Amino acid sequence: MLVSTFELLVKRQFPKQEDIPVKVPLDLKAKIDKLSRTVIQGYFLTLSNVNAFDVTISLVFTIVSNPPVDIKQLVGFIDVDESNMLATIEPDFAPNKIRFTRTIPASDTGLFLLQPNILNPELLKNEKFEVRGYVEIFISSLSTGYDSAKLLLTPEHRGTFYKNLELEGTKVQLDQIAYSLPTAHGGSLFELTYH
Repeated sequence: MLVSTFELLVKRQFPKQEDIPVKVPLDLKAKIDKLSRTVIQGYFLTLSNVNAFDVTISLVFTIVSNPPVDIKQLVGFIDVDESNMLATIEPDFAPNKIRFTRTIPASDTGLFLLQPNILNPELLKNEKFEVRGYVEIFISSLSTGYDSAKLLLTPEHRGTFYKNLELEGTKVQLDQIAYSLPTAHGGSLFELTYH
């Protein structure tokens, strides 16, 4: 079942001076450069299991960015029992799909995060990382004892804007942004059925 779209970023708000077309005056290029900050944006999904039984779900992310992204440039976290564990990123049945599988205990809530792997210095240096796509959710084939379940899902993007990250002696300027994403059917309650 479709959940929402997603967009992962490590990207400048505006191009660097050297990437701005020649026709733009130099003084305007300098002003644009001073205004620009870099954003790191991730996809967050809150999952609440409203059932009286554990539910094992699979999240499938379909990447529609071109060229295809190396999944080693992504990192995922799942926090169900305050463990905040690293999610294993597995290629799915197509090169542009990745799957995460996790059990959400009965009457519990988890938070899933997918973001660019900012421990990769090239992503921070290039400031041109951009991945888009959509998310689907399914009852996993690892589930036993039930063929349907209800979950509350709340997707959102969260981002950090920064400037002066590499200038020594300069205070790093940080700002945060978070905004909800519409779900495919317009609501938060998802009724999943295993086929």
